[in-house]
Amino acid sequence: MSGPETVTFQKGEFILEQGQNGDDAFLVQAGQVAIFLRETNGPKLLGTIKPGGVFGEMALIDPAPRSANARALETTICFRITREALTRALNQAPPLVRYLLRSFVRNIRAANGKQLDLPADTSTDTSPDTSEGIHMSERDPSRRILERRSFADGSFIFRQDSHGKTAFLLQSGMIDLLRQEAGEPEARLLRRLAPGEVFGELALLRDTPRYASAQAVGGVMVELIRHDQFDDILAKAPAFLQALIRIYVEMIGSGEKR
Repeated sequence: MSGPETVTFQKGEFILEQGQNGDDAFLVQAGQVAIFLRETNGPKLLGTIKPGGVFGEMALIDPAPRSANARALETTICFRITREALTRALNQAPPLVRYLLRSFVRNIRAANGKQLDLPADTSTDTSPDTSEGIHMSERDPSRRILERRSFADGSFIFRQDSHGKTAFLLQSGMIDLLRQEAGEPEARLLRRLAPGEVFGELALLRDTPRYASAQAVGGVMVELIRHDQFDDILAKAPAFLQALIRIYVEMIGSGEKR
């Protein structure tokens, strides 16, 4: 199965141009890339991408025109990540990685008023079955979650501003994500989750308080995803999936601060 292709750009060569449409992203392997805007008084540098960094990642979520330019500062080697390559990688990745990445994308798109989603999941071994819960293969430790827990209607899985190192995969029932701002009389509903969705996932990658509360709607069954377990599984994912997860987590964090 083919993955991202390797491409080389010469010093000064444009890789992305502001306003152009695109459906691919790039992971820098060697060299450096400048990200900048064209403005009336000259270019405005936004940042420099070094090896291990990703740019153009929003094109994998949203086919809108590019928001900035990318230009090689020296001879630069990149992995080019198309939506097709991303789909293939997701379908081969451990289910937890797939669920987490899709959850991050869902949150980013919701924050921008967009519909879902990443390319469709075409794998067949971990399809959600809402009548029996989501099956995780027991043959491969990297492809299962070890602890299942149930919650009664109205109970809280976790509360806003609490700390935790556990995320949850919803197997059955529904979950309301609720947030209460200072001065508000009651919490507002951010989203209602359905089986197959992950929540509390930022606890796996960021040492910050919970942004919202998670409350059971009806009887709920969840699988627990522990921090150390996810680290082991993430290490088995392709480098560009790991990089995308880091980028999307930073984008979600920036949105929360606003």
